[in-house]
Amino acid sequence: MKKEKKIIILLLVFLVISVFYREIKLNNEKLIKEQVIQEVKTEEQEVVQANIEKKEDSKESESNLENEDKDLETQISKEWETQEEQENLKTEDEISLEEKIALENMEYIIKKGDTISDLSKEYKIKTDYIYANNVDQNLRVLQIGKKIKIPTEDGIFYSVKKGDTFESLSKRFDVETKIIKEDNEVDRLLIGAKIFLREPKVSKYLNNFKTEYAKTNTLGKFSNPLMAMQITSGYGTRQHPVLKKVLSHGALDLRAKVGTKVMSAKDGVVSYAGRASGYGKLIIIKHSDGYETRYAHLSQIDVKKGQKISQDELIGLSGATGRVSGPHLHFEIRKNGKVKNPLSYLKIK
Repeated sequence: MKKEKKIIILLLVFLVISVFYREIKLNNEKLIKEQVIQEVKTEEQEVVQANIEKKEDSKESESNLENEDKDLETQISKEWETQEEQENLKTEDEISLEEKIALENMEYIIKKGDTISDLSKEYKIKTDYIYANNVDQNLRVLQIGKKIKIPTEDGIFYSVKKGDTFESLSKRFDVETKIIKEDNEVDRLLIGAKIFLREPKVSKYLNNFKTEYAKTNTLGKFSNPLMAMQITSGYGTRQHPVLKKVLSHGALDLRAKVGTKVMSAKDGVVSYAGRASGYGKLIIIKHSDGYETRYAHLSQIDVKKGQKISQDELIGLSGATGRVSGPHLHFEIRKNGKVKNPLSYLKIK
């Protein structure tokens, strides 16, 4: 009996211990689980917090980058403005230096379609100053290939003559003595030297040259045979456009399409009106003092032999008859049978 009791007691003790152990184990597992959960939550919170802090840092970084970009943009803008200002200053300095260096009478070669008026606009030089720098030439009729002088600034290049003084030139051309000295960097004048006179009055100067030129030539007696004068081949030797040989050319070839009106260059009497070999349709007019003019390659003749003609009277129409490579007017002036350079006789209008 006693032995059975002991066994029962031992079983009860074992059961109590087992229950107690199980409770302890469950509590421990619960604690561990709660601890794990707490750790997980803590880690998640840390991750969330880290992400928040990271985002805040990112935003701050982006804000800083944006600010840096704006600062850089502002800096570059300032650098551009500074660079542009420096460039402008440099350009102004260069222009100023250029103006001082380029005070000269540059050479220009007449091209197809050029007029003094157009050259005046292109180079911003008054027409009077272009004429005044070419007083030895007839610029009323421009010949292609002809060389003329165009000043780089409004003014004339004047050759100092005996008796010239700063005061006399100042009075004659209405230019201050101080300006003459400064432009030419001189304190005295040398005979034969070229000096620049800035924006002088040149009307009398031009008139004097026209008068002198007229005295030594018969300039003014003949008018232009065409309303618009453009020389395609001048007086003298040339490469013949048809024969391809260098031949003498005793006339002016003037640009004129077929049907352009041709006028008599001077009063006279028609001595020939018809076809003539290489001339094609030709009109010859006899004038006083042994002069005659010839108008060749016409498409139409409107006068007859023996007819009296007035200066600037319509005599025919230009064309391309005879030995030609294209339509134009062949214009000759002769005196006592010898060909003359028409440019020395045409009227200045």
